[in-house]
Formats: sequence, structure tokens, C-alpha cells
Amino acid sequence: MALDTALSTFVSHAFARSRRVTFDDAVRDHQDELYGVALRILGDRDSAMDATSRALLKAFRSWSSYDQTRPVRHWLLRIVSNEAISVGRQRSRDRARSAGDDAALEMPARDPSPHERAVAREERERVRRAVATLPELYRVPVVLRYFSELTVDEIATLTGRPASTVGVQLLRARSMLRASLEETA
Repeated sequence: MALDTALSTFVSHAFARSRRVTFDDAVRDHQDELYGVALRILGDRDSAMDATSRALLKAFRSWSSYDQTRPVRHWLLRIVSNEAISVGRQRSRDRARSAGDDAALEMPARDPSPHERAVAREERERVRRAVATLPELYRVPVVLRYFSELTVDEIATLTGRPASTVGVQLLRARSMLRASLEETA
């Protein structure tokens, strides 16, 4: 029985890999998640939409060189997380030039994801504020791990960091989040 299950799983995965994914299919299947990742990294709807649009444009331009044997989701997540980081850095530079130091440190409230809507509104806002205060080095792995449910190895591949480094970053981020949440309790 277990052999039949394993064989059918292997065959379905082999069939899925042999089927070429179109760009339209990839966008339709992953656009909400891509926007959600950008939104969690940036904390702003307009910036997240900008980062998602830029990421999809880059993906479209390089679609012909995309290796169809690799998961399209990971490829797109890497592109959107890199774009979100770039947009966030640009936004920080713009804020620092145009506003005082106090205004540059303020982070606008973010909209909840569908998963977060199920969580109590007050707790959800508390967690979002705590994640938004994390330094970028820790915020990106947290978003990819806990909101996009990627493994440490997948995050390491996406960010170009060793898995052990990602693991340490997640441990430190959890410690920072725990401390931040205990302060606001």
C-alpha cells in the first residue's frame, strides 16, 4: 500500500515537472502570496504593490531563462523579496532626506493577510508591530519562514545565505520578537 502511494506521488511530481508552466499560470497561482510577502516586508500597501509589480516585470523579462525544473514559487519569492528590500531601502533613503529623524522611524500600520484575519485583531496588530520593528536582516527570514511557510533550506537558497546563518537569524529574531511582545503585554 505504501509503495503504491509513493509511486503515485512520484508519478504526479514527475508529471508536474514535465509540464511547462506559463508565466500567466505562475502569476495567477502566486500573485497574492507575492504581494503578501512584499507587504509584510515593507509594511505599506503602495510600496508592496510597487515591489510586486517590479518583481513580476523582472520575472516576465527573464521568463525565457527560468529553469522549468525548479519550483516557480521559490524563484518568484526570491525576486519579490529582493525587490521589496530594494523598495524599502529606497523609501528609507527618501524619508531620511525629506523628513526628520523621528518621522523616518515611524512605520505605517499594515493590512492583515487572510491568515492573520483569523487571529484576534488586537493580537494581530501587536505581532505585526513587533515584526515591523525587526532589523531587515531578521525581518526577511521571519516573513519567509512564518508567513510564507518556507523551510530554512528554502530561505537559505532564496537569500543566498548558508542554512546555519538563516537558522541563527530566525533564533535571534524569535528572541527579539519575544522580548518585544513581552514589553507590550
